[in-house]
Amino acid sequence: MIYFDNAATTWPKPSAVRENAVRFFSRYGGNPGRSGHRMSMDTAAQVYHCREAAAELFGLSDPSRVIYTHSCTEGLNMILKGVLRPGDHLLISDLEHNSVFRPAYRMAQEGRINFDIVATVPGNDDATVRAFADAMRPNTRMILATHCSNVFGFRLPVERLCNLAHRNGALMAVDAAQSAGMIPIDCRQDGFDYVAMPGHKGLYGPTGTGLLLIGENAPLPAPLLEGGTGSVSRSPVQPQELPDLLESGTLNTFGILGLAGGIHFVRRVGVRQIARQEDALYRKLRRSLSGIPGVTVIGDSAACQNAAPVLSFQVGSQTGEETAARLAEMGFALRGGLHCAPLAHRKMGTLDRGTVRAGIGYFNTGEQVDALAGAVEKLARRR
Repeated sequence: MIYFDNAATTWPKPSAVRENAVRFFSRYGGNPGRSGHRMSMDTAAQVYHCREAAAELFGLSDPSRVIYTHSCTEGLNMILKGVLRPGDHLLISDLEHNSVFRPAYRMAQEGRINFDIVATVPGNDDATVRAFADAMRPNTRMILATHCSNVFGFRLPVERLCNLAHRNGALMAVDAAQSAGMIPIDCRQDGFDYVAMPGHKGLYGPTGTGLLLIGENAPLPAPLLEGGTGSVSRSPVQPQELPDLLESGTLNTFGILGLAGGIHFVRRVGVRQIARQEDALYRKLRRSLSGIPGVTVIGDSAACQNAAPVLSFQVGSQTGEETAARLAEMGFALRGGLHCAPLAHRKMGTLDRGTVRAGIGYFNTGEQVDALAGAVEKLARRR
C-alpha cells in the first residue's frame, strides 16, 4: 500500500523511533521519578533528554515548560479548561478541529465562557488579522487558532495574531497539529503563550504522545488531573512547579522514548529541509490533480500559498468516503470524510459530501505522487 495518510499519523517511522522504543524493554523499564534505583534514574534521564530536545527544537529555554500529553487534543483541552476563567471571551477560527470547537462549545453551553468563530480569508493574511481585530472585546482572554488547517492545509498568520492578542492584553494559543516538525516554530521569537502538538505526526513519534509548550511569560494552566507526581508527596496540594503541576500519573515512557527518536530525526534532517521536500511533492500532486477532468481540488492558489502538505479533493459526485474506499482498493491509503473538522468543511462548502485528503510525509516520493494521480484519473474516468 502507498501511504498518503500522514495528516492522520506519519508512517513509516524513522529507524531511530523504533530503536529508541525497543530500549524501553531492555534498558529503561523503570518508573521515571518514582524510585531511586538505577533503572528508574536512567529512565528519568531519558525522559528529560527528550524534554530538552523538544525545548531546543521549539525555542524554549526552560525544558520544564515542555509538558508531556497523550495527544494534541489533550493539550488543547488543558489550555482551554486550565486557563480560561468564568466570563472570559475566546476567539477561534472557522478552520478549527473539533479538538478546539467541542470543548469551547461545551464551556459556552455551561455558561463558563463566551466565544466567537472568526471568518478567516485564506491567502489574505491582512484580511484575516482584521477579522480577528474586529472580533476582539474588552474581555477577550485568548485567541486560539490552528497553524494550518488539517483538511485543506491553509496556513493562518499565527505570528501576527499573537501580536494582536498581546497588544490587547490577551493570550495566544496555537494548534500545531499539522505544522509541528513541518513548519518552523520558535516560541521565544514568535511569542506564543501556548502551543499544543501531537507526537505522532510531524515529529514522527508513536501514537499516544503529544506535547504542550508553555511560553516563558504565560500563566500556568490549572491541572486537569491531580495525583501522584513523585514529588512533595506529604502535601495534599498538587505541586505548583512544572512539569509536575501538569503531569500526574506515570508517564508513557515507551512512547516518550520513541518520540525522542522522532525529534532527533527531525532535528537531524532539519525542519526547513522537510518543509521543502514535502512542499515540492504537494505542489506536484496539486498540479496533477487539478488537470484531471471531474476532479475538484479544494482551495485556490492564493489560499494554498505556503500551505501545509495537506490536499483535499473530490471526484465527481462521490463522497469523500467513497473515493477513499475505492483508492484503498487500488492500493492507496488516504482519509475520506469530514476529518473531525466540520467548521472547515462548512466554510469551504464541502460539508455535505466531505473530501478525500492526501497528507504528504517526508518518506513519500515523486513516483508515489504520480501513481496516486494516475489512480485518481482512472476513478474520474469510471464515473
